[in-house]
Amino acid sequence: MALDFKRILCPVDLSDFSLVALRLAVKMAKSSSAALYLLHVIDNPFDELYMSSITQADPALIELYKSEPLQRAQILAATERHSEILLKQFCHDWVHTLPKVRYLIESGDPFEVILDAAETRRVDLIVLATHGRTGIKRLIIGNVAEKIVRHAPCPVLTVRPRAARRQASAKANTRTTNRVT
Repeated sequence: MALDFKRILCPVDLSDFSLVALRLAVKMAKSSSAALYLLHVIDNPFDELYMSSITQADPALIELYKSEPLQRAQILAATERHSEILLKQFCHDWVHTLPKVRYLIESGDPFEVILDAAETRRVDLIVLATHGRTGIKRLIIGNVAEKIVRHAPCPVLTVRPRAARRQASAKANTRTTNRVT
């Protein structure tokens, strides 16, 4: 039985965990000639990841940006532009051979944005990483991946952190073996 996906959505938060999911999504897109949608959700435009490039000239301006509505809109627009660059750099080595790659940058609650992107683009599959939070952290923070699995309009393939750790360990072992021989 061949899996015939036409559109695959891979939410990417620029973490090592999401890189493992990205690699799997790329393999699946190649094998089924599917379009791959790479989605980065900006949950907090004032996160250090985005603000570092915007406030390099004057870090004291961050408080002004947070309080002024007009400035907030400008910051969000700048954050979206910067995020697209970050997303393309993060994914380039893995997706450059794919003919159908779309980069999506959205702002909002990751759970809602991912579901909306899946519905709007009528994706056949969502491939996403889990962060492996357990216990009280999971209760407080919630688990986006779990909510996506429960509410998605299509199948969801989740990649667990253990797989990411195993691959990192295998890489380290390969490097060590290559040095010894």
